Amino acid sequence: MTDADRQQRGREIAEAYFGDDVPDAWREISQDLAELTESAAFGAIWTRPGLGLRDRALLAVGMTAAIGAQPQLAWHTRGALRAGLTPTEIREAVIQVVGFAGFPAAWNAMCTIAPILAAHEGA
Repeated sequence: MTDADRQQRGREIAEAYFGDDVPDAWREISQDLAELTESAAFGAIWTRPGLGLRDRALLAVGMTAAIGAQPQLAWHTRGALRAGLTPTEIREAVIQVVGFAGFPAAWNAMCTIAPILAAHEGA
């Protein structure tokens, strides 16, 4: 697979997972970082065999919550819902963070995901 193919495939996965608005927003912030994210993160890592999109989404929610990456957690919460995770599963992933990153990380994450999940559940 060429770099251009990897980037294109990564962009397709990112758009399907996040929606068109997130990859487009990346480009507005940094064209170079957007291309690297599409190629490396989504084109090379998220396309690997062994885990499906749903599993990767669950991991991404837990990891972004644990490291306190709130904007990315919001993106991954929406992506996780698109990938088939339920609001309950997403909440449980955040509660699981307590044991690894502590209560402050879990509470910060819960504050980030709560309005997203509430909007989804009210839809």
